[in-house]
Amino acid sequence: MHLVDIMIGLIIFGYAGYSLVRFTKKAKKGKCATCEVEPTCKTACDDVNWDHVIAEALKK
Repeated sequence: MHLVDIMIGLIIFGYAGYSLVRFTKKAKKGKCATCEVEPTCKTACDDVNWDHVIAEALKK
């Protein structure tokens, strides 16, 4: 039973380490790398005129 506990612990800590490394690599790339619409994004987030976008959305 002791070996099973060690294996479960290694799996949990291994996945936590993997997630941490993956997060830091994405964070180094900038905010667009972590955006959920990044694959289909047509414009950069910094170039968007948010006042215009909100005004267009309120017209509909």
